[in-house]
Amino acid sequence: MYPKIIRKRKISLNLENSIVVGPKRVGKSFLAFDLIKDIDGVVYINFEDYKKEFQFENAKVVIFDNYDFSIPIPNIPTIILSRKDISIDGFKKIYLNGLDFEEFFSFEKLSVNNAFDKFLRFGNFPKIFNEEYFWWEYLKESLELMDYDKDILKFFFSHIGEKLTLYQIFQIIKKEKKISKDKFYSQVEELLKDRVIFEVEKYNSPKSPKKFFSYNFAFKSILTPKKNLQYTFENIVFLELNKKLYYKDGLTFYDPKEDIGYLIMPFANEESVKAKLKKIDDIKKVCIITISNSFEIKHKKFEVEVMPFIEWRFAE
Repeated sequence: MYPKIIRKRKISLNLENSIVVGPKRVGKSFLAFDLIKDIDGVVYINFEDYKKEFQFENAKVVIFDNYDFSIPIPNIPTIILSRKDISIDGFKKIYLNGLDFEEFFSFEKLSVNNAFDKFLRFGNFPKIFNEEYFWWEYLKESLELMDYDKDILKFFFSHIGEKLTLYQIFQIIKKEKKISKDKFYSQVEELLKDRVIFEVEKYNSPKSPKKFFSYNFAFKSILTPKKNLQYTFENIVFLELNKKLYYKDGLTFYDPKEDIGYLIMPFANEESVKAKLKKIDDIKKVCIITISNSFEIKHKKFEVEVMPFIEWRFAE
């Protein structure tokens, strides 16, 4: 009845009332199926297609996929899977992203370098391993199945990492289609709340242009012929950090809680790094993440660490 789960995620579920929130195809259903694979008495309802009344008398656990509040929650352990950020009293909320690189690598029987090349190209959907030879079509299908304004969605996915204001984006999209300002801002708010896109503000400057990132960096490759490894790599690192970040002049990302800045430089060398560091001041540490380069840089005012992505990701 349920798909066999072989691969494991860092996040797992227990037999307790929980809401798993995440965009389409990040693996919400697989988490639930992993929990109940050895349990009898499971009731699974997908509210997008259920057509009958269900009885819960003998059920040990219930899974509500795309729950729409049309029926009451039974008094037994219930797992709710939702693309929307809903809240229910007494339910633990779990936000689920796509695979991080450690998870992706654990799913693959490849060298770590080959795994990274594949990660960069295919993206972070768990099911991509079953669709490896048709990954392009799988990503296109995933995009078309998403219930958002496609023009707005495609714009954000195509322009990851760029610094733009919402007003600028609205003006660009308005030239391509008829859309009201209210509808545009409402749609962006929904995309942000549902964690389909993420915004990064300039530190202490909320009115400045923002950077926007996608929950799956691979969408960019199917939407535009303009390849930009810099922005794709920034998106990857942003998702790996998985915390509240800002950007600053001279820094790709800034974590004010740790007073650490990040420079994302795929092909950094000593000369380019030293030029970047001249523009940075008043910080505890700068972490420079590259694709493969590693070297030592000394600085009088703050600590500097240059690390290849794989070494940085597996450092702890």
